[in-house]
Amino acid sequence: MAEIVASNRGAVIIAAVLMVFLLAVLFVYKESTGFRVVRYSFVNNKLKKPSFRFVMISDMHDCIYGERNCEVLEAIDKEQPEAILLAGDMVTSYMEPEYHDSNAVRFIEDLAGKYPVYYGIGNHEDKLRRCPDEFPGKFKELTDELARIGIHMLLDEKVSIDEAGIDIYGLDMEHEYYRKLKTNWIPDGYLEGKLGTNDRSRISILLAHNPEHFDRYAGWEPDYVLSGHVHGGIINIPLLGGVISPQLKLFPKYDAGVFHKDKSTMILSRGLGSHTVPIRVFNKAEVVVVDLYRDEADRGRLQRSV
Repeated sequence: MAEIVASNRGAVIIAAVLMVFLLAVLFVYKESTGFRVVRYSFVNNKLKKPSFRFVMISDMHDCIYGERNCEVLEAIDKEQPEAILLAGDMVTSYMEPEYHDSNAVRFIEDLAGKYPVYYGIGNHEDKLRRCPDEFPGKFKELTDELARIGIHMLLDEKVSIDEAGIDIYGLDMEHEYYRKLKTNWIPDGYLEGKLGTNDRSRISILLAHNPEHFDRYAGWEPDYVLSGHVHGGIINIPLLGGVISPQLKLFPKYDAGVFHKDKSTMILSRGLGSHTVPIRVFNKAEVVVVDLYRDEADRGRLQRSV
């Protein structure tokens, strides 16, 4: 009898362990697939109109959510943004078919048919350009396809949305500032040398893919910095944050969410896709919606229910 009881107890324990394991696998699968919409709102009295809504996307890495990314497009259409801001790594730097067949480029083409689209470069786009022997002609293919659909990648350049009083800057950062295992900090005056001085009377939005340098970006005094790159740290541990950055640094200071320093606010996306390690835990992929309001009265009057 004792042997039977012990055997039954062992079977129950094994069954419980298997159940926990299967639930964990299911949880990780659900976290690693699909995406969510995340919303932030800010008041900025430099805005020239009562409100301005934009959608931010980073680190798409050629992912696919339904045919031609129809699920993402549908989610964006529901938000009715006035602009789309891409914060880099829409593609992935491995050998791909020609870029007119790229999931990301087809997605951007569909976006551009509905909204103004502003594209900031990430390290994966830069690698296509920086390593022509490894990726022959790929950067030109990408930029040619973007030009065909009316999109210009911002490489140390500025574009303006005058009716809103907004300037959008795209920072083209060299590879040495993306190094793994160590940090080469951008030097003093780096952004001034690349972008000039921003007009403090207007809202400045800086597309800067690598959030690690936020403290340096803030010295240039942009109102908002849009970054990605870290993918939320891949695995997020509650109270501790993201576990690892692409630079292979544990518990990066900036992993996801909103951060403030001096006069600047950084909005850091968890990204829409993955590469190399396609796993997410407590770290759902996301589309970011940002509402700017001219003052608190406008926010109270215009804030849309969600």
